[in-house]
Amino acid sequence: MHATLASALSTDVLWILFALIATVVFTAILSVSLNASLAVAQDALPYLLVLAWVILILALLNGAWILAVLAGALVIYHLTLVIPRFISSRVPHWAARAPHLRLVVSNVFTENKTPEVLAELLLAADGDVMIITEWNPRFAAAFEAAGAGSSHPHRLVDDDDHSEYNVCVASKTPLSDKSALVRVGELKLTHAVLPFAGREVQVIGIIPNAVVDPGGFDIWKSQIASLIAHVPSLERPVVIAGDFNTTRFRPEFRALLKAGLTDAHDALGRSLKPSFRLATDGVLSQPGVVIRLDYALLSKAIVATDADDLESGGSDHLPFVMTLAVRPHRRPAALLNRRSQSQNKTR
Repeated sequence: MHATLASALSTDVLWILFALIATVVFTAILSVSLNASLAVAQDALPYLLVLAWVILILALLNGAWILAVLAGALVIYHLTLVIPRFISSRVPHWAARAPHLRLVVSNVFTENKTPEVLAELLLAADGDVMIITEWNPRFAAAFEAAGAGSSHPHRLVDDDDHSEYNVCVASKTPLSDKSALVRVGELKLTHAVLPFAGREVQVIGIIPNAVVDPGGFDIWKSQIASLIAHVPSLERPVVIAGDFNTTRFRPEFRALLKAGLTDAHDALGRSLKPSFRLATDGVLSQPGVVIRLDYALLSKAIVATDADDLESGGSDHLPFVMTLAVRPHRRPAALLNRRSQSQNKTR
């Protein structure tokens, strides 16, 4: 009798756990985000769905066949969610011959106790252009002391912004005078225009609001909605990178990709490599990095050929360095030659 009662209680607990996980899954599938708690749960979907495997096994052991079937459906969803993240996309043939741009992206953390260490790490990565989020006076001073004034003298940053949502774009080569700080709804874009490979590459740094801030979820959702509406108006090619304060598993992130962008880490089969840890020291730091919040989204004519994470340098984020192939403009003469050849074939 005691064994039967324990089994019944266990099955009830499994049903409750299944219902909670299923709610998160269905809201993600139906593109519903209601509050910060649900958004954070959607961020953790790959981890939450591990519990579906546990529910499946225990349901089978308890003979709870309906629960086992439903948990099995979640297991299949887990596989469809995770397995593609390890598969890299085919790199187009033109990328091998195209000029390459080296991009460094880092959230330097306003409370970083060792900004000079991180500054040296970022400069050693030798990026052609850097996107630095949570730009702050202490890091700016360390950046200059490390030699950035000589290596990356061309900057676009709001020197009057002392919040943790300031972004700096630093470049080895001059930026176009079209570069500007742009306000799109509640989101500020550090929109640098970089002459490269015979064309102008739009390099945009962002850091939307953190959902854990008071009222942060509503602000974040509004900012991403504004960005989604703004993307179609941007000249191509474009790179949007920084700390997005979300994983790719929120519906808003998927909507952003549908606006015509590619997640570079996902294209390389590396989107499940985490970049953010809960704290830099203490108990919360012990698990290490747990989820990826730092991304580079690319339009057509730009593809990522490689990406590597760097050491944290005292930040709660891992910086990354990424190699981007930029497709140059086709030369008019080459186009005319191809048209001529095509016409000759049809005669």
